[in-house]
Amino acid sequence: MKKLFIIGIAALLLVAFSVPAMAKVKIGGIIFTDFYYLDRDSDNAVLATGFNDPYQVTTIQVPNITRLYGRWTNEDNVGMFIELGVGQNSGAVDANTSNGVSLRHAYGWWDVTPNFQILAGKSTTPFSPLNPSQLLGTRSGSLNIIGVGYGNFYSGRFAQVRGTFKFGKWGRVALALVDPNGTQRYHATYNNYFPYDNWGVPYQTNTKIPRFDLAVPLYFGPVSIYPGFLYQYRSVDTNQSNYDNSISTYIGSLGVKAGFGGFSISAEGNYGSNMANTRGLIGTSGPSYLASAQLNPDSGKINNATTYAYWIDLSYKIGPVTPHVMFGQEKSSNDVYVGTVGSGAQVAADSRSSMWGFSIPIDLAKGFRIRPELMWYDDGELQIQGNDEVKLGKYAIYGVQFQITF
Repeated sequence: MKKLFIIGIAALLLVAFSVPAMAKVKIGGIIFTDFYYLDRDSDNAVLATGFNDPYQVTTIQVPNITRLYGRWTNEDNVGMFIELGVGQNSGAVDANTSNGVSLRHAYGWWDVTPNFQILAGKSTTPFSPLNPSQLLGTRSGSLNIIGVGYGNFYSGRFAQVRGTFKFGKWGRVALALVDPNGTQRYHATYNNYFPYDNWGVPYQTNTKIPRFDLAVPLYFGPVSIYPGFLYQYRSVDTNQSNYDNSISTYIGSLGVKAGFGGFSISAEGNYGSNMANTRGLIGTSGPSYLASAQLNPDSGKINNATTYAYWIDLSYKIGPVTPHVMFGQEKSSNDVYVGTVGSGAQVAADSRSSMWGFSIPIDLAKGFRIRPELMWYDDGELQIQGNDEVKLGKYAIYGVQFQITF
């Protein structure tokens, strides 16, 4: 991985010093250093560590949201952008802290006309583009970044082909055809993110059409509105002729962002079905594990999950200081199958999580920022009809993030 990183840097420098005079090149990077105290109660510690005791730890990490990038454009309105993520790539505080290199972005574009652009490569999709200002704790073991799992759905950075049409200064339409292969990560405790896995049924997934991500951002002076829609269809071949053989994911999104003087507000909500059966960041909280389709192995019917997630972020800029106060919530519901095949039962289940807290970026010098952050997370309970609720507990992260930018 180190060789790959060195080759990437060398390639960026080579581009910077060898392109024609008419081309433009920009190279930059950001280093994030997280310094925080993590405090889990006993219920939450069971999920994170396996021990039923409160868990407290202080850590200093360089998560792999740290990045190096290069941007190039030429006189024919063609450009490309490459970004490498570097830093700790393990999932938990006390796990393997080895560093790694990952490809965050690699895409190019052509502005065919002033109003139409073609883009191809790996990047964020145009769907659900807003994020709350929460950045501390990416490698806490609970994926604490931009509020995923606690109100925010992040549609992800994936290979895609996208067309964007601008209509004046007040709006645009962007449609991305996104690689449809893959789902959210596996979790053995609550749910596998493909329903046939639960019962050991051999299957083969088919993705004949790409995932569709559609966005229509609208700009009205200080107010911007971001409606969007995501759709993915997957069919399945199994050795069980009576089983449902298709799973659809759809998500509707609406975001709002506004600024009046030093005051800013941003908010976004997502609502849909089977969110965890497509890729993206839905988080690792309880609702995330219920957000996929569930199979009843007796009837062969698939039950579709329903999930909503929303967040709000209020901020006010005072010179070099911009305090943010945030709140978010996520909930998933579904009918799940409990028991053994042939003698089990289908029952209702739901789970809800929430977050709230403060993030205060402070610009101390050009390129040097600190971000004190105090966040409280509630994983709530997993409620399954006819069973005792499973308390998932609460935890908090207090600390400061150092950010150096060039």
